[in-house]
Amino acid sequence: MNTNNDFNFDLFGDYKLPDLDSSLKLPLCLVLDQSGSMAERTRSSNGSIVKIDELNSNVEKLINYIKHDPKASKICDLCIIAFGGRVQVVTNYNRVDQIRPFKLVAGGSTPLGEAVGLAIDLLNKRRQYYRDNGIEHYKPLMLLMSDGEPTDRYDTSARICSEKVSGKELKIYPVGIGNNYREDILKEFSPYVNPKRITDMAGFMKLFELLSRSTSNPTDDSIDKWFNEDI
Repeated sequence: MNTNNDFNFDLFGDYKLPDLDSSLKLPLCLVLDQSGSMAERTRSSNGSIVKIDELNSNVEKLINYIKHDPKASKICDLCIIAFGGRVQVVTNYNRVDQIRPFKLVAGGSTPLGEAVGLAIDLLNKRRQYYRDNGIEHYKPLMLLMSDGEPTDRYDTSARICSEKVSGKELKIYPVGIGNNYREDILKEFSPYVNPKRITDMAGFMKLFELLSRSTSNPTDDSIDKWFNEDI
């Protein structure tokens, strides 16, 4: 059942929700930009790099971090959504050890609002699954990684996302990709945590460390403090 009246994403198909054991879970959703601008090169600490290559590498490292953390790997329930021209579910909520290797390819427009809307819709369905099956869960986390300005009407999904954060139903961490990302737009999705531009591998490694710590101990607010620091 879709508990969000503003969105109806049945046109994306009836995604099968994998069964879970009854241990405490933490739903984590990655919303990843693979639009055409991600094929551009950007400055990095080691010169320049194609943004989509950097994103693929960093997402792989994040998944490996969680896989090798004994507690995080047990409680993390991972969903990955990519958007570029169209929105697609790379994997619906599942255990990290069940995630198959994948590679994002840059191309198309930037339907950011649609992607976040779908993320909210799938989260609603997952939480309903938890309730129906007596599964306790921590507050969901969303990691939104984008480099550009949306090409769709994103205001409704930004409002709903912000309301969920304010209502303590969701925590969102927006990461700007590239040198000229739209910080003001990403901020609309995140009323308390500032968008962060991560410019080198050390920064991404810190992100993964803190995100892994959050999936291991959801009461740890170190990642919130880090996002709100000046880089």
